Parts: sequence; structure tokens; C-alpha cells
Amino acid sequence: MSGWVYRPALGPPPTSNPPAGVMPISALLSPQPDADKENMMPAPSKSLKRKSLDDHAVAPTSAGHGLSLDDIDLEGATIDMNCDQVRRKINNLLDSNAMTKTAFAREIGVSAKSLSGFLGVHGPMNGSGFAAYDSAWEWFKKREMLGIPLPVGKKQKTTTASVAASAPAATGTSSASAPKTKTPASATPDISSITLPGEETDSVPVFDSCDEMRRKINLHLKKDGVTQASFLRDIYAQLHGPSKPGKCFQSVQLQRFRGMKGSNCGAKSALYYGAYVFFEKIRIKEGKPKTKHRLEMEQLWGPGGADREHDGNSRVWVLDVKRGGGGRGGAGRGMGYAYF
Repeated sequence: MSGWVYRPALGPPPTSNPPAGVMPISALLSPQPDADKENMMPAPSKSLKRKSLDDHAVAPTSAGHGLSLDDIDLEGATIDMNCDQVRRKINNLLDSNAMTKTAFAREIGVSAKSLSGFLGVHGPMNGSGFAAYDSAWEWFKKREMLGIPLPVGKKQKTTTASVAASAPAATGTSSASAPKTKTPASATPDISSITLPGEETDSVPVFDSCDEMRRKINLHLKKDGVTQASFLRDIYAQLHGPSKPGKCFQSVQLQRFRGMKGSNCGAKSALYYGAYVFFEKIRIKEGKPKTKHRLEMEQLWGPGGADREHDGNSRVWVLDVKRGGGGRGGAGRGMGYAYF
């Protein structure tokens, strides 16, 4: 990576041979391959003239010999992460409660508006024009090169600690009577390699009722490390066609859907469809069989799946329709239904 330049501190002119005990910068700053390379499209070379504001970040002595982020100049370096990958790193940092969005914008030297605009779009190259893209990449890249860990947020109380704190103290009780602790749920599996038939046009047949979907959502949100924000981003990413909203789902939309009751109440919501696709991919990834509810819905609804054009909030008019000819005994009456 010839574009990375090390700027040494002011001092005597450099000699051909480095002093004893000093590691050459070419050996220290060898870039490590990014673990997240799916859907990666190389971005053009960008000039990153702004120096990091995070002057206090210094590499561990054993790894970087006390070098700080300002000792690295990435001007002319090629950005090796696409917009979605940088956004994912930012969102993970914000979800950890290590810092707020405003604090992170100030840390990388951009406006909160630029950061919000960058986080509000989706696509490998969508958002490359925002200053937040360049600055955030530089912020993460310098840490990766020097082995400086990211800021750590406050740890959430574990289920075991919560149970222990809430359990009344008892003497002479056996281990068998002690409260059972809940095993932490595993992280959400990577489903990026799974594509369902009809996904490109948002026409995947749905075979879970709205109430069943609410049950799955409630269970998923109880898993360790899962937040409403991350879940909303996950289900928003499942939409690709004309029904995809212009921006990511909001927590108020999720709360509204979770507060409904009825097998088809909320069926018209794009959130309902996106959640079904998300959980169906997880089922396939984990190799789990179809549930009893799923098999019953397949028989009831047929291959087309649930009706997503009407839901429990649709008004139904019952129309009285005549059948047969006029005259005494020649007329029959039937019922017709119309949805609005």
C-alpha cells in the first residue's frame, strides 16, 4: 500500500539504517484483510487530508511502539470498504452505546447532518459523496492498522445477574431449588448468501399469520445483543422492489405492529413482509423444519401465501346481490363482499 505514508516526529535527519529497537513502518503498518467483504465494490482513490481528531488514541507499546493515529497519513490511499460496510461498522459502534451519533460525528470531524445522511441510505456505493464516508473509513482504518480497540460501551446486565439479583436470599437450599438461568441466545446468523424466489420484486409468498410474526419478533428482540434498531435495519434490507419504503423502518412502526391483534391485522405493512423474509432466511440457514403453524397456513392459503392486499383494518361492505329471474319464487338472494 504505497499510498500510506508515515510521518516521523521532528528530530535528527533519518539515516539509512533505523536505530536499534525501532520497527520499520513498512513492517508495522501491513494492512489486514477486512473480514467483512461481501458485496464489496472497490471505491476510487480519495484524498483524505483531514487528520484524525482522536489524538488520544495510541497503539499498544507491544504492537505499535506507542504510535498515535496522527502518525499515519492515508492521503491517496484507496478506500477498501464500500459504503454498506462502513455503515455497518458505524451502526455496530452506535448500538454498543459507546458513543452517541452526535459524539461520533464530532469525533470524525463531520457535521451531524452529513453522518445522518450517510446512515440513511443503502447500497454498496450509495452515500460515497458524503464526507462521513471518507472520514469514518479513515477513523476505523487507522485503528485497524495500529491494533487500537474501538471504544466500549456500558455492558448490559446479563440474564444470570438479573436472576441472581431478583432471587430472594435463602439458607439451606439445595442447588436443585436454585432458580434456573436462561442460556444467552446465539447471535443472528449471516443470511446474506440466501435469496428467496420472488425476493427481487418483494413477492415472496408469506406463510405466517400476523400474530405468529409478532410472536417471532418478540422472541427475537429478547436475544442478547439484538436491539430494535439493528432488527429494523435487518428487515428493511430484505426489501428490494417497489414496496420498499424510502427510509428504514422506525421504532414507532414496529411498536404499532406489535400492538395489533388478529391473524391478518397488519398484513398490508411492509414491515410484516420484511420480517417474514428475514425469519424465513434464518430458518433455512439453521436448517430447521417448518413449524406446524407454517404447514397449516400453506394448506389454508395455497401457494400464493397470505393476502397482503387487505388486513384487519380494511373496511368490509356486505352487498346484497339478487340472483335468478324476477317473479314470485324466481328470485334468490346472495351475499357479496367488497374490501376498501
